[in-house]
Amino acid sequence: MTPRAVLPAPARARWQPLRIGLVDLFHYDVEEFHFRDGRLLLRGNNGTGKSKVLALTLPFLLDGDLSARRVEPDGDAGKRMEWNLLLGGEHPHSERLGYTWVEFGRREEVSGEEQFRTLLCGLKAVSGRGIARHWWAVTAQRIDHAPAEAVLEGSLSLLDATGTVLSRDRLIEAVAGHGMVYDQAKTYRRAVDEALFGLGEQRYGALVDLLIQLRQPQLSKRPNEAALSRALTEALPPMDQAVIADVAEAFRSLDEEKEELRAAGAAERAASAFLDHYRRYARIASRRRARLPRSEHSKYEHLLRDLAEAQAEKAAAEEERAAADERIAALTETQARLEAVDAALREGPEMRSAHELERAAKALERCGQDSARARADREEAALLHTRALGRLAAAENRLQAARHLVEDTLRLAQETAEAARLDLPGDEGLTAAELRAAVTEATDRRRRTLAHVEELADRAEAAAAERRAAALRLDESEADLAHAAEEQGAADETVTAAGRALVDAVREHAGRCEELAYADPVGLLDELQEWARHQDGPYPARRHGSDAHSATAAVLADQAAQSAQRRAALADRARDAEQELAELEAGGRRGPLAPYTRNPGLRDQAAGAPLWRLVDFRDEVADRERAGLEAALEAAGLLDAWVRPDGAALAADGHDVLLDPRTGPVNGSSLADVLRPAVDHGDAQAAHVGEETVGRLLSAIGLGEVAGNAEAGAGPGGTEPTAGTWAAPDGRYRAGVLIGRWAKPAAEYIGEGAREAARRSRITTLRAELALLLGEEAAEAVHAQALEARRRTLDAELAAVPDDGPLTRAHARAAAAADTARRARSRREGRAADALAAAERSGLASAELQEAATDLGLPPDRPALAVVRQALVELAAVLAALWPALRERTEAARQAQEEREEAGRAGERTAELALRAEEAAREAAAADERLTTLRSTVGAAVAELERRLAETAEALRGCAADRRLSEDRRTEADRRANRAEGGIVQLEKAVTEAASARSEAIAALQRFTATGLITVALPELAVPATADGPWAATPAIALARSLEAELSMTDDSDGAWERVQRRLSEELKTLQDALSRHGHTASARMVEDGMIVDIVYQGRERAVPELAEALAVEVGELTRILSANEREILETHLITEVAGTLQELIATAERQVLAMNAELEDRPTSTGMTLRLVWRASRKAPAGLAQARGRLLQTADAWTPEERAAVGEFLQTQIARQQTEDAAGSWLEHLTAALDYRSWHEFAVERQQHGRWVPATGPASGGERVLAVSVPLFAAASSHYASAASPYAPRLVTLDEAFAGVDDDSRAKCLGLLHAFDLDVVMTSEREWACYPQVPGIAIAQLSRVDEVAAVLVTRWEWDGTARTRHEDPVRTPDPEPLWT
Repeated sequence: MTPRAVLPAPARARWQPLRIGLVDLFHYDVEEFHFRDGRLLLRGNNGTGKSKVLALTLPFLLDGDLSARRVEPDGDAGKRMEWNLLLGGEHPHSERLGYTWVEFGRREEVSGEEQFRTLLCGLKAVSGRGIARHWWAVTAQRIDHAPAEAVLEGSLSLLDATGTVLSRDRLIEAVAGHGMVYDQAKTYRRAVDEALFGLGEQRYGALVDLLIQLRQPQLSKRPNEAALSRALTEALPPMDQAVIADVAEAFRSLDEEKEELRAAGAAERAASAFLDHYRRYARIASRRRARLPRSEHSKYEHLLRDLAEAQAEKAAAEEERAAADERIAALTETQARLEAVDAALREGPEMRSAHELERAAKALERCGQDSARARADREEAALLHTRALGRLAAAENRLQAARHLVEDTLRLAQETAEAARLDLPGDEGLTAAELRAAVTEATDRRRRTLAHVEELADRAEAAAAERRAAALRLDESEADLAHAAEEQGAADETVTAAGRALVDAVREHAGRCEELAYADPVGLLDELQEWARHQDGPYPARRHGSDAHSATAAVLADQAAQSAQRRAALADRARDAEQELAELEAGGRRGPLAPYTRNPGLRDQAAGAPLWRLVDFRDEVADRERAGLEAALEAAGLLDAWVRPDGAALAADGHDVLLDPRTGPVNGSSLADVLRPAVDHGDAQAAHVGEETVGRLLSAIGLGEVAGNAEAGAGPGGTEPTAGTWAAPDGRYRAGVLIGRWAKPAAEYIGEGAREAARRSRITTLRAELALLLGEEAAEAVHAQALEARRRTLDAELAAVPDDGPLTRAHARAAAAADTARRARSRREGRAADALAAAERSGLASAELQEAATDLGLPPDRPALAVVRQALVELAAVLAALWPALRERTEAARQAQEEREEAGRAGERTAELALRAEEAAREAAAADERLTTLRSTVGAAVAELERRLAETAEALRGCAADRRLSEDRRTEADRRANRAEGGIVQLEKAVTEAASARSEAIAALQRFTATGLITVALPELAVPATADGPWAATPAIALARSLEAELSMTDDSDGAWERVQRRLSEELKTLQDALSRHGHTASARMVEDGMIVDIVYQGRERAVPELAEALAVEVGELTRILSANEREILETHLITEVAGTLQELIATAERQVLAMNAELEDRPTSTGMTLRLVWRASRKAPAGLAQARGRLLQTADAWTPEERAAVGEFLQTQIARQQTEDAAGSWLEHLTAALDYRSWHEFAVERQQHGRWVPATGPASGGERVLAVSVPLFAAASSHYASAASPYAPRLVTLDEAFAGVDDDSRAKCLGLLHAFDLDVVMTSEREWACYPQVPGIAIAQLSRVDEVAAVLVTRWEWDGTARTRHEDPVRTPDPEPLWT
């Protein structure tokens, strides 16, 4: 069976860390680090991963936050958590699952039962996704990775049987019944706090923040007074939540009353606002309702006037119609006569001659127009023919020029092609497109061949240049090689000389040392000579010197610690003896030593006295019996038991022993037989106890017999009284079930005489003892100074070990020179090969160029190729001009042919139009002659006939116009008469309807008046009664006109009416909401005459104005009640409860600061620096804190009314300010923040310098700086843990690169302070071993790494306070198999 390591067992009643571990994280497969006495040191060189182990375990497992700023000691945001699994891609797998865990343990003081709590976190990382998932767990199981046959029952293994890490689901199964798995950091933190601390969410978060701050690397180099103040502040107890809850409840009740007042005020404001809007609504409605009667009455009067006007209009129209009829009859007769004359004239023979003459004139006009058109056409055709002949001549000239340009361009192209060594085709028998395609193909082919030959030429030139460069580089490398060989030889000689010098220096130093004794100086020099040649391993002189220093330092430290302990013990004894001597010489009373179970100072103010101060021996009691009785009473606890005047019990918070007999006098002998009451009435405390009380108490305690007088078989010491409590003169006693015996040479306390004799004897003894103690203390001081001098000599001799730097630098220069020579030789060989290859490439490139140029008909040299390239460029330019010339020649030929055809057609049309013009001229001459002949024969008669016809036609037109005008007048008069008649009928009907509408409008106004809206709108306006029947027109119209006069300034437009109705609905909703909170109702109903609002307030209907008045009265009453309740809350809660609690808290904080300062004063640094904490008002403290704080440090009973008011005002100001800053918070949150006295103050650290206190953050040595930062934080952590609800809470701190830059003595004292503060610690350091007498025990893990190996070697040590010993790996066998390489 495979042996297994023993798991660590808890030794303390409180929780202590036992182990931390990693599973498949970083470069670890399975690793555990055990604590000793709650302490663990991770040490090693930089890069070994000691800080990584700390980052992955603590305080991460208490925090649960994966962000780099909290996980990494240096807070580097670039260090992602997934790197700890995938190692930046160096891990062979794309995903990895691992665990980190810590185990806490404790042992019950009474039963010895062991309890454990394990905190762990599972992490899964996937390449490209980061941390894919993470989870936490809290379990009572212990982590055990031993082989299956050796694993403990009920333990938890994070690996299965195959060595695979457990997944989350499998972990849930494994911890079922023992713990819980959490997916959220918040719930996990709460579980950890409940399991171990009991601080609460806020204070637990402050504790974790403090631990993270303490873990900062090299804390001493970055002092942060603000962070230190925050940490110390969080360690103070907060305001009692029960008090805050009571005050919050009172304020909440007050809020309810304020809410009721606010609601009532809102209802009153809503009612007043609604009344304003309702009155405006009533005013607009009244004015609109009053407008209708007025408008209807005005309409009725206007209709009567319109009816009279219509009747007058009808009579005038009938008279005008009769006159028009007479005029139309006369004009009709005149028109008949004129029409008869016109008919007679048109029927005569002259009329036919007039028609013939008219036809001849029209024929002449038509022939003249035709002749003019023919002449114009002939002239236009001639012009067009002339223009066509001109265009033909221009086209023939263009064709001739294009032919000449083509011939010249072709000749130039041929010449340029010959220069480019190119044959171009001719243009015979080819079209322009075919010629262009052939030429383009030939030029493109030449360009490609030219580019190929140029490329070969470039290659040949490049190869030649490369060959020349390679030859030049070869020459340079040969020169460098020669120079490097010289440098290497010189460096080797320097190494030899430096080695000899170092050996000589070490030999001289070893012979010079007094305290630093090397174990084997000869072996050291031999090893040093070998090391000087190769420098394999660490510097032997430093290593041997460090070992010798550690051995001697350990001896000196042990002697110094023993000396310090002896000095401290002697000083304590001398101080106690001096104090006791001073009391005795002053006549003070010295009583029995107080037990530790008694509260210190409890008896100082209590009435009463111990028993020994209230009694004296009776005269007949012998000295020997007196000593025996006092010994029995003292051993039984009766001698120093407290006697109270009333026999009442102690308070719940007091710890002491009372004499409180519950029975009467005992049967038989009692202490009253040997003791008598002797109360000192000059003692204020004892005077309260009456002698009768003392006598009754003595009678209740039995008196045993002396052993010599007892009967045989009565017991080992004699007979025992029947009483439950008794004492005997021979020193025996019984107290209930307890029985025992003690003896002393003489009585010391009972009786004045005994006490005086004891006092004189004690003074003599103390003086002799003091003289002896002072002599021993002086001798120890001299011894301590000698040890300190030896230690300084030892440190100086270690510091004087010769430096190996010159030899190391010489070796480095020699290695660099050898490496330079090797690289120069390698470079020369490589460049020789490069030069040979470059020559071969150059020859091949030249041969290939010659062959290609010959085959393609091109020159091989670069200038000739440039000429060909230029010729091709020029040819491209010539061809670019040739193609447009060819297109121009083709276009000119086509244009000349078209113009020739167009000129022929224009000549033919010109001849045709000339013949047509001659024929038209002949026809026009014939028509002119015929018209002339007709005019000479019938012209005079036709002219007279035309004159008379024109006169008759003119008379007919005038007669027709007069008749039409008369008919229009008659029609208009008829229309006016008919319209007037119809208007009269309509107006008579409208008058009847208007009278009815006026009556209806008056009735509507009467109904509107009944709604009360007019009274709301105009309360002072007189309104006719509505119950006396319908209103007459006159008073109704008078009321409407009065409303209009009163409301003339009110806008009653449709827009205003719509707005007021809409706003009234909104305000009604507000009023309904405000009233409904109080059980009142408001409703609206729409009637014909407007909106009527019905209010039910306090069970009866009220008008809106009455509602506003009633609500104003209610608001006033609620305001009076609220003011009384506010005064009560201010007096009862804020001033009495809150101020009283703040008094206790501030006083407690002051005492706590004094206690911390007392501890700091007792622990000065090695340089004598003394620190103290100052708790003062914060720089951001609220105004008035100084005055309020001064009052809070007094008792509230001593406050004047003005001071009580000032304290209340100060507290109310803080509450109001917090409410302003956090409007969304609850009363509990507001009061918690506003009454947090800790936020009003801040801490500062000061050190004593030249007799005065100065800030500790000022200039100081490295050791003083680390002490100034660390020691107060240790005190804060200790205080924080002490305030935890759980008495078993862990007391853990973490330190990274602990105490960097601090001397050994200061580090030893800092570690001793951790022990003094009872703090557990996990710390890292590069050079610290922590093996000091001040450290009673610590586990040490030495970490080592090699870059090429994916693993960390862990070497384990333990320091037990006197020696450091090596320990084995608790997990794996001596030859573990690596998880991956």
